[in-house]
Amino acid sequence: MTNKTTTRKVPSGRLSRLAVLGGIASAVAGNMVKGAAKQILTGQLPSLSQNLLSTDNATSITKRLARMRGAAMKLGQLLSMDAGALLPAEWESILSRLREQADSMPKSQLLETLEMAWSEDWLSQFRYFSFEPIAAASIGQVHRAILKDGRELAIKIQYPGVRESIDSDIDNIASLINVSGLLPSHIDLKPMLEEAKIQLKNEADYLKEAEYLNRYRDNLASDTDFIVPYVVDELSNQNVLVMEYIEGTPIVDVAMMGPDIVDLVCSKLMRLTYEELFNHRLMQSDPNFANYLYQPDTQKIVLLDFGACRNIAQQTSEQYRTMANAMQNQDVAAMKSTLYSLGLMQNNMSPTVIDIVLKTCLEASECLQPDDGYNLKREQLIKKLQTISLPIVNDKSALASPDFDVSLVNRKITGMILLTNKLGATLDFKGALAPYLLQFQTVDIVSY
Repeated sequence: MTNKTTTRKVPSGRLSRLAVLGGIASAVAGNMVKGAAKQILTGQLPSLSQNLLSTDNATSITKRLARMRGAAMKLGQLLSMDAGALLPAEWESILSRLREQADSMPKSQLLETLEMAWSEDWLSQFRYFSFEPIAAASIGQVHRAILKDGRELAIKIQYPGVRESIDSDIDNIASLINVSGLLPSHIDLKPMLEEAKIQLKNEADYLKEAEYLNRYRDNLASDTDFIVPYVVDELSNQNVLVMEYIEGTPIVDVAMMGPDIVDLVCSKLMRLTYEELFNHRLMQSDPNFANYLYQPDTQKIVLLDFGACRNIAQQTSEQYRTMANAMQNQDVAAMKSTLYSLGLMQNNMSPTVIDIVLKTCLEASECLQPDDGYNLKREQLIKKLQTISLPIVNDKSALASPDFDVSLVNRKITGMILLTNKLGATLDFKGALAPYLLQFQTVDIVSY
């Protein structure tokens, strides 16, 4: 059961959505001034970073992104996964709303959308239809329904204008980045932003998502750890995706089920990530925690939302396998070579930056060394990585612009690592990776 969502019409058009983004910037600035004034009045030295990362700013950002939905809210979802690791822990309870609930559209807008997608008498084919959404996300909201033949359904309905607003959202955000001067001149955002537009438009095409869902379902047909819902093709179209409804507990709630369950769930999800990258080469690249449910009675994980699926080139897959092998062996020279191949290390980087990046990778490889498992949270690995990389945080020459596919793979892997860290799981990273490295070594021997 979900909390009742706030109903608000989706803003459309570049100017109206730019106004909301401008409101975010104004609110953040205002909260920083307010925080600084409070510090001065209490005899403290004003802290720019402390005021920027205040909970008031987290609240302001969350409310406005939940109102916008679309591409802008997706960026906020990515930000929310870092809360407690890269951002203040206090942001977690605030930003987590972006992973679970956006503002839903008014009933009048919902009815208009369904009439356009189906017909004026669409309701006649249902025994039950809940007008209160069970979830409202960045691109659409989900309703529960039962057909007259008894099938229980989850119906994802796209917000009007979201597909059309993708270009303007990305352009607006790019404009704000350019004005801020945060990026160095050698970083050309245009190719990546164009790829991001294409990816988000694919996510907003529910017929494409249905194709990916069916492929993913086929890939995992013999895998007993996961459940993938089926699609009701006759009711699905570009704006409405009709799927089997499957019960489950939000994945973050397994933290209350004990360490054995936490370890089990995170191990299954990490293995799935390896399967996507190395075997199927079809990756669901959005690691939003809300995309996973857990069934305590079956110990299976329900997979949701396949709009962000991405075909991974064989070359990219093998490069990641090479990187994993180098990290397993703590081979710094091989790590460096592969990072260049992936575009994560580039010629503009200074020797200092390169050295720190390699030290960061070497530290990260520690989780692949023990034979009896590794606990990211207990070992504070993410904090250690932050400490090592701190000297280059503000060094613009440290920024890389890899291919978009590499960025998406990194996003998925990072998301799984953050989930594992958040839940405090102890995983056998070395053992889980071993079968995929054995395949790599076998291919290497055959090639030789």
